[in-house]
Amino acid sequence: MPRTVEQERRVDGPRDHGEEICHIVTEEDPDTALCGKDVTGWPWNPPWPYCVVCLDLMQGRAGA
Repeated sequence: MPRTVEQERRVDGPRDHGEEICHIVTEEDPDTALCGKDVTGWPWNPPWPYCVVCLDLMQGRAGA
């Protein structure tokens, strides 16, 4: 029977390359992206592609 090794779980920042997305936050709540994702501890303004949900929500706010 194979033995599993418990890995240390990260509590902040991207957990894999698929999560490396630049989310947009507001000054009122810099730890929560417009899309609702908790981005506490994530790098500020990373060189990753923007979250399309955050972009849509930001454009909706600008047009309101």
